[in-house]
Amino acid sequence: MTPIHVIGIGQGRQHLTSQHMEIIQAADVLAGGRQQLALFPDFQGEVLVVDRHIHTFIEKLQSRTPDCRVVVLASGDPLFHGIGATLLAHFDPSQLCFYPNVNSVAAAFAAIKKSWHDATIISLHNKALPSFSFTELARIRKAVFLTRPSADPVYIARQLLDHHLLDFRICVLEHLGDRQKETITWFDHPAAMLNQSFSHPNVVILLKHLAGSPGHVSHGTHTGMADDRFSHARGLITKSEIRSISLSKLKLTNQNHVLWDIGAGSGSVSIEAALALPEGRVIAIEKNKDRISDIADNIQRFHCNNVQIDHGPFPDNKDTLPRPDRIFVGGGGRNLSVILETACDCLLPSGTIVINAVLIQNVSAAFACLEKNHFHPEMIQVQISRSRPMPYGNRMESLNPVWIISGTKPSNKKDVI
Repeated sequence: MTPIHVIGIGQGRQHLTSQHMEIIQAADVLAGGRQQLALFPDFQGEVLVVDRHIHTFIEKLQSRTPDCRVVVLASGDPLFHGIGATLLAHFDPSQLCFYPNVNSVAAAFAAIKKSWHDATIISLHNKALPSFSFTELARIRKAVFLTRPSADPVYIARQLLDHHLLDFRICVLEHLGDRQKETITWFDHPAAMLNQSFSHPNVVILLKHLAGSPGHVSHGTHTGMADDRFSHARGLITKSEIRSISLSKLKLTNQNHVLWDIGAGSGSVSIEAALALPEGRVIAIEKNKDRISDIADNIQRFHCNNVQIDHGPFPDNKDTLPRPDRIFVGGGGRNLSVILETACDCLLPSGTIVINAVLIQNVSAAFACLEKNHFHPEMIQVQISRSRPMPYGNRMESLNPVWIISGTKPSNKKDVI
């Protein structure tokens, strides 16, 4: 069977090699978008236009492939947000030969003379895909958007303003590779883009300023952030050192874990867990209405759109929540035994539970519950002392000791001994 040659044009006909040109000139059928086909006005064979009716195009292509020499043109690299993935879904890989070229992201960063190995690439091309959550940009320092007419640079600017993401320098690159039309424009604030008009195709690059905007929290995040980074009342927060150890015991190994934070308090554990679970969900469960505002403020402060607040006493609300891979219990009071029994039952097989306790009675209850449910619990005691300045030096001031109890749910009945 004659193979289909899928050739990336790069940023223009000038990027095609002699090998590319020989394959195109020998083709019986030339397919591509109107912009790509316009580069070959002298082609003598059959021309197939790739448009929004992609299924019709695929059917036509399938009817030509047994005997015809077919070339499909792509704008850059066919397998980089291009037609290559669509062709692989309808043809056997052995039928396809790919010829990558300079893609729009590489060309854009080359034009502004910046490296892009550490850039986050966001495609707004496909209307069928869920829209990108702009809150994720709070933790991104360099990003590039592949736009479409209905999700253009003005749309991106509005999203940045709506989400208070004002610490980016923005570059809009129009008609890359076209010597007559190519335009590169920089903006220091998204508001300056709102009354502008931009031609297509275009690419948008965001570069975070070295210093954040005044009045906004620094988005340089890490495990065990200082307590004053969070909104909390009267010191009701899992202290940073304890938080670090507790998160390590949770073993957040998959970015799509579902975590329940029972007795979330200020939500500091929820926030730091959410930062480690960009594709997952964190349910911050808190019965005290006075603490809900702190959780909500911290969610907004750290742009953690994957944290959901559940206001109410646990376990009354358990049936409305997705089953968790991980559970953290930072509170419980007199009802701890009931909370833990329900939590152990709801936890998915092989899931991990971590309990922080400061009362001796709760330590015994937690350890006994995990043993009863065959979680093979482990326990550590953590005693933290922090330095405090004195007139002639520093002294150490101790915090309340915390017991951290953890265990893993058996994966099946055979694990229960």
